[in-house]
This record gives sequence, C-alpha cells and structure tokens, in this order.
Amino acid sequence: MFINAIDRGALGVAAPIMLKELNMDPGLMGIALSVFYWSYIICMVPVGRFADKYGAKKAMGWAAVLWSLMSAATGFVHGFYGLILTRLGVGAGEAAGNPLSAKVISENFSSSQRATATGFCLSGTKLGMAAVPLLMGFLITQWNWRVAFFVTGAGSLLWCVLWYYFYKDASEQTEGDSKSQGVAIPWKQFLTNRCVLGLMVTKFFLDYLWVLFVSWLPAYLVMERGFSIIKMGVYASIPWVVGFVAQPAMGYFSDWLIKKGTSVTKARKYTLVGSQLVAALVIAVGFVDDPVIAVILLTVNIAGESASAGIMWTILAEVSPKGMGGTVSSAINTVSSIAGVLAPTITGFIYKFTGSFQMALLVAGIGILISACSILFIVPEIKPIELNEKDNILN
Repeated sequence: MFINAIDRGALGVAAPIMLKELNMDPGLMGIALSVFYWSYIICMVPVGRFADKYGAKKAMGWAAVLWSLMSAATGFVHGFYGLILTRLGVGAGEAAGNPLSAKVISENFSSSQRATATGFCLSGTKLGMAAVPLLMGFLITQWNWRVAFFVTGAGSLLWCVLWYYFYKDASEQTEGDSKSQGVAIPWKQFLTNRCVLGLMVTKFFLDYLWVLFVSWLPAYLVMERGFSIIKMGVYASIPWVVGFVAQPAMGYFSDWLIKKGTSVTKARKYTLVGSQLVAALVIAVGFVDDPVIAVILLTVNIAGESASAGIMWTILAEVSPKGMGGTVSSAINTVSSIAGVLAPTITGFIYKFTGSFQMALLVAGIGILISACSILFIVPEIKPIELNEKDNILN
C-alpha cells in the first residue's frame, strides 16, 4: 500500500509545476487527476473476480507491474493527452490494491482481529502519502518532475520482485483452497441489497474527501496558501503521518470493543461515525486565514478520514460472504470510486472559476456528513450479506 500511494499521489505533488510546463489550466489538471479513476472503476470488478478465482498473488503482482511502468512513463509526457494515457494505466493497475487487501485480510484474520489488521495494512497508504510530498519535492527541486516519476516508478517495480518471492496465497499454504471456484453472483439481488446500497453511499462520500486530499492537497498549499515546493513537501506530509498513526489505532480500538463484549455492529458503526465527524471539520479549513491553523485543521481532518477508511474496509471484509471477498469489496468500491472521477474535476473547476478552494472543501465536508447518516440509518447489522429477497429494497 505504501508504493501504491507513492504512484497515486505523485501527480498531485507535481501538478503546480506541470501546469506551467505543459501549459494546462486547473480545470484540465482536474480532469487529468480524475482520469486515474476512469480505468480504476472499469477494472475493479474484473480484478476482484480474477483474484477470487486465481488468487491475490497473481492479480496483485501483474497489476503492480502495470501501474509501476505507467507511472514511470509519466516522465515522458509532453502534453495533456499523454498525461491522460499514463494515468489511465496507473489507475487500471491500482484497481487491485484496496479490494485485494480486503480479500487477504478477510481470509487470514478473524472478526476480532480484522480492524487492527486492516488499519495496519492501510496505514501504509498514509505513510506513502506522507512520503510522496517529501520525495517528489526533493526530486523535483534537485532535478525535475520527469526524473521524479522515473525514480518512483522504478522503485515500485522493485516491490513487485519482493511480492513474487515472498507472498503466498492462503490456498498455497493449505489444500483447503480459499480460491473461489467462480462463485456465481446474483447481481440483481446484490445491487438492490440494503446493506450493499448503504455501504456504497457511505464509501462514495468517504472516497470523495480522500481523493480531494490526494489530488489537490499539495496544490492547495502552493496555490492558495503560497507555500514553496519544499515547504509544501514538509507541511503536506504532516497530516498523513498523523493519519498513519490514527488508522491502526482506531482499528485496534474497534477490535478492543468487540473483545470487551460490544457487538460487531456497534463497534464498527460508532467508531466509523465518530471518525467521520472529525473528518467533516474540513469545512472549517476554507474559512481560516492563518496557513498554520489551516494545516493543523487539515491534520485533524486527515486523521479522521484515515480512521474512517480503516473501519470502512473492515466492514467490507465483515459483510463479504466466504469466497467472495474480492468480488464484493470490488463491486462496492467500483461504485464509490465514481467519487474519484468527480472530486478532482469538480475541485479543479471550482478553483478555476472562483480562484479559491473554499467551496470545494465545503462540498466535501457536507458529503462526509451524508456518509455518516448512511452508515447509521441505511446499513443494517454488520454480518455476511445474505442475498435473499427479504433484504431487497425493491420488495
């Protein structure tokens, strides 16, 4: 997840420099930042189905090779369309990351351990997001943005070698075989299931805020707060370091509640909603004048978002029927990732027409409040989904 975050977040850091060199306006850059999610969405369910049938090792390995090569290729682009092509490739590869992580955790950890395991796994994303402003800022300052993409892409390819030699699927360790034999999914019942629909709404608005941060946080600090590239690198990394700690900490707390006798539903829902309320304070960021206070608030917001994401992915693992972890999490994440298309584009055009990120932050904060309402009032008991007629909202 660390290298996944490096390649995903690299463009957001380089964006202020690339805007000038490639003669692009913030609206076009918003589109370029969102293109990642076009292929990400298309590839999500096929990757999940492939992993359920053939194992996470093969699916994740080939996906990582693809996104690493396409990330490195970003260093060769000379215009908008070349940038679109490389980001499509990165998005297609990274579609494997979160769903297959949820699948691996679902197959290897018990319910009372999953939130902690998920938190530690996803905290690698936050650590990567903390590292990418510093790493890219240093490489851009010392050389240029093209070299920065070459270096980060090559580094990701090295991880692929480690994955191939050291990771083993659960089915390789026991002959019981956790790989699905191509379980048939009743898609009509699945897509009209109350729990599924509630989780889609919840995760959609969580993803909107997450993608806004990933795509525009570095540019926000440079374009609205006036930070230099180096200063931006330092201040943009601080919130993600705190998120790196908050994510597994909240997962551990949620698991602790279960061990102390709290139901799985309450332990997951209440910790998620509490974290979401903290993240919703992002609304205040656009209304403060002091850049340091803005960074402090962003740190609190990203800690809340990070904690929310860990619990959210734990819930996806909890509700997935046996042998369908990759498919279920991929399907829900596919719909929620539409936010990944919208957030960078909407934010870019808001800045283009208003000259400020204030309205963009307000939209994201309101979305988080809607997300909290969804998990509280739409999503029922947290347990493996039963695809039967009584849970169909059309009845």
